[in-house]
Amino acid sequence: MTAKMDSETGQRVYSPEFLKHLSIPASFAGPQLKPGWRKVPAWASGADGEYQVTLDLSRQVLRLSVPEDHSFDYSLEPPDTRNHQTSSDVYDDRNRTQEARLLPSFSATGLDATEFAPAAALALKAKQFDDGLYASVEMATNTGLGGFPAKKEFVLKLLQALASDSDRTAAALLTAAARLDGQQPRVSAEVAEEAESLQREFLANELRSKPLGFYTWSEELANIFRRDRMLQSEIKAPVARPLAMALSRDEELMKAYTATLTLAEKLTNALAWSDLRDAARALKAGVTPDFPDHLSLFPPSRAHETDLIKKLYGAQPIPEGFNLADEMVKRILAGTLDLRPSPNSGWYDYQTYALEALVVPDRMPEGKRLALDESYRQELVGLFKALLALTRETHVKQLEMPMAGAAAMPRKVVLYVTPRLTLEPLATYYLRRARSYRFVREVCEQAFDRKGVEHLQRLTAAGPVNLSLMAELRLMEGLFYGAYLRTCEEIGIEPEADPSLGSSNDANADRALLGAWLGSVGKDPDLGNDIRMMVPVFYDIQRKKIKVWAVLGIATRPLHVSYDSAPTVKQIEGPDGKFVKPRDVEVVFEGDSRKIAYIATAEVYVSHLLDRKEFRSHCDRYKAYRAILSNLP
Repeated sequence: MTAKMDSETGQRVYSPEFLKHLSIPASFAGPQLKPGWRKVPAWASGADGEYQVTLDLSRQVLRLSVPEDHSFDYSLEPPDTRNHQTSSDVYDDRNRTQEARLLPSFSATGLDATEFAPAAALALKAKQFDDGLYASVEMATNTGLGGFPAKKEFVLKLLQALASDSDRTAAALLTAAARLDGQQPRVSAEVAEEAESLQREFLANELRSKPLGFYTWSEELANIFRRDRMLQSEIKAPVARPLAMALSRDEELMKAYTATLTLAEKLTNALAWSDLRDAARALKAGVTPDFPDHLSLFPPSRAHETDLIKKLYGAQPIPEGFNLADEMVKRILAGTLDLRPSPNSGWYDYQTYALEALVVPDRMPEGKRLALDESYRQELVGLFKALLALTRETHVKQLEMPMAGAAAMPRKVVLYVTPRLTLEPLATYYLRRARSYRFVREVCEQAFDRKGVEHLQRLTAAGPVNLSLMAELRLMEGLFYGAYLRTCEEIGIEPEADPSLGSSNDANADRALLGAWLGSVGKDPDLGNDIRMMVPVFYDIQRKKIKVWAVLGIATRPLHVSYDSAPTVKQIEGPDGKFVKPRDVEVVFEGDSRKIAYIATAEVYVSHLLDRKEFRSHCDRYKAYRAILSNLP
């Protein structure tokens, strides 16, 4: 596959130094202390050298807050962008400097993740990997891999299998789809004319036809996007019947059709509409099939957000000020929106389920060890919205886009102990993300067999990554599992036993893998990639506008971590390695300040969709949150 180089691509290969660093984590011995104990360095007042304090974390509760930063205006409430007519003089350079400038990538923030890694560092690494994994699978399914059938050949074979007296629209639909994929099937003049009409109508509707996300990386991916979106077209019985009949008469076609749908169901989610499998089976058995409403040859997949908007406003006007992401948060908090994956769930549900831990951290196992100020809770809600939008963009082609509405006496050394977190303590998010990678790895192995996956490489806008997809899947699984294990150790909770999870079924190796990655995180090319994008969520019929989720960029914010309930000191070692008597020192527990990455998001109406390149150019022009939103088309 060829790919054009543009500002999005960045570095696509891991440097030899980076790979070497990740390949030597086995020397990490893992925790040597009792479960729930942790040894931390303490700086001393009244003595030289570094002391080591061993703590029993069973009583520890950490308080996290986001202090007000007076350097910038962080009140990122969007302006009134309903008609994008906000007076331009409000956004002159003088006022714009009051806001934090939003940067395109994590690397651009300058945060040192080797000392403390915001959750965004792992999450944005995951976003780049997820895009590349999905792109690689799209290319593999398009041309076929191992025993998996080629989708582009399936479309042509199904077209050839249609009976000569079939409804002309069925053949026209397949012809138009094939043409959008760069193929030119030979059909009658009548079919060609109708296909041209379908194609023209489809391309005029940018909501259906405009490639978004990673599908802009290459012409091949853009063609796949357009072809598959065409094949998602809703069809009625006269069109569905000949397609189902052709499938019922050809066992290999039916097998290929089933495999392709099954992969879509697992790689994204269960289908939102009906497909032709039941109808084809009925026809083969000599039974008259039912053709329900909302029927498609290759239907889109459901998602919690689209289920909710259809439930609330599928057939009524959407009220002024309605915010879908806020509604989801409200329902998660109330316990009325359950994100737990079901037996029919695909990877998207697993990814979404991981994000639930950001909205209701108190309900997670780590919640008993954390006291979160409202400021940090709001920070996590913002992270939930940003990561949900970025995750949706990975699946943008396949997901349904519904229409809707110290002392002076005897020298006593004072030891100052701080929490010294190295990760945001979001253990459940990390665990669920690791499990989502195990899930999608198994999906790929079932679809292409293990050897097939070992021959795949994750794609980027600049081409394939210089690691096998299997190796990177194991890497991502291990990174997030390592983050989970380290977080459990840092806040003093027992990790859940899951022997099959991780890069190599060795928990110590995954701890070490995370440490190696954090130690060289500045060399990871994925974190230098631009994350700004918009993704459609639904079309508002009444307003004739598209509601989108937009990620506008990244800024940094302070995070304060303190002890709400201090841990218990178990032993103290002096700079010489000898144990110190507790009566000879005073231990003071202090708070700690870190920097986290803030991902700015918005849910707004637009008249026209912008792909990544267009939206990033828009962000570069207007730079700050309000200015970006008020000038959207």
